[in-house]
Amino acid sequence: MAELQLLHISKVYKDNYAVHNFNLTILPNEFIVIVGPSGCGKSTLLRMIAGLESVTEGKIIYDGKKINDVPSKTRNFAFVFQNYAIYPHMNVYSYLSFGLKMQKIPKREIDKRVKQVASLLGIDHLLTTNSMELSGGEKQRVALGRAMVRKAELFLMDEPLSNLDPSLRFQMRNEIINLHRKLEKTFIYVTHDQTEAMTMGDRIVVMKDGQVLQVGKPEEVYRKPNNLFVAQFLGSPGMNFFTCKFHRRECIVGNHKIPIPEEMVKVLANYDLQKEIILGIRPEDIQIQSRRKQESTFKVKIDKTELLGAERLIYTTSNNQPFIIKTSSDISLEDGQEISIALNTEKIHFFDKNTEKRIV
Repeated sequence: MAELQLLHISKVYKDNYAVHNFNLTILPNEFIVIVGPSGCGKSTLLRMIAGLESVTEGKIIYDGKKINDVPSKTRNFAFVFQNYAIYPHMNVYSYLSFGLKMQKIPKREIDKRVKQVASLLGIDHLLTTNSMELSGGEKQRVALGRAMVRKAELFLMDEPLSNLDPSLRFQMRNEIINLHRKLEKTFIYVTHDQTEAMTMGDRIVVMKDGQVLQVGKPEEVYRKPNNLFVAQFLGSPGMNFFTCKFHRRECIVGNHKIPIPEEMVKVLANYDLQKEIILGIRPEDIQIQSRRKQESTFKVKIDKTELLGAERLIYTTSNNQPFIIKTSSDISLEDGQEISIALNTEKIHFFDKNTEKRIV
């Protein structure tokens, strides 16, 4: 087990940066999830680590050695592709053992590794099955098995669950987490799914336009987003935003006055009071009140509701600014109904309107 360092990594295609000045140190046995929208450069980064793409600028350091020019086949990094890359003419045993045969590993050792891995993944009953006959979940386990039999030092996964249906994705997510614990290897996992990022990673890396916007533990990034994009991208749905002004100990949003926690008052006291700022609050941090309980409570009309099993989303508008409330589905609500709401002032965030960065 060794540390992986990505130092000022960039990838340029025809004068355009797919990845720009990426920096990250990944610790041994860490589970890193790189998350971002399609086209943000996360898969390109993964392919550079694997040696499938050249590095335009920067250094990849593994175990203290620069590996930019080390061929992919000698890096001993396992790559699990989005489309599984399973050979249709092979049965599962042949597919799992193919790479080992190319390395001229003795047959007895190959047989031992294949059966051990198949047992661990629960696919030992599929060893004689043709690859074309496998279900999506079975193909995913077989693709993981191909990576595991190599005894790779580092596992790279490029959106491996994106082709599965939601219920199977949930199951495979847990299997990959358990697999990481059993193997005690470093995992780097790429996804555009923020639920996968929040539930799987020791740390998550949020990317946009080829650049890193924030790195941290999932809860830390969720609770303290660095900027508007991270705040909106993480969460289902993302954070609500209101344009407002700070006045004395309150934030003025349209006709509403929202009290500000003491520690934030001290921060905003040094801010340009003539300047508009952005107040952010997550949908679950807005409460529905049965009656007008406090000064910060105000009334809104429900535009529509959306039932999500145990939870309900409420879409509404205040001062021409749409926002979403997440509440329990036990509360009986109807479209067009007027309700009183209150913001949990301990959970509000402020962002600079021009730079979009969090004010801290």
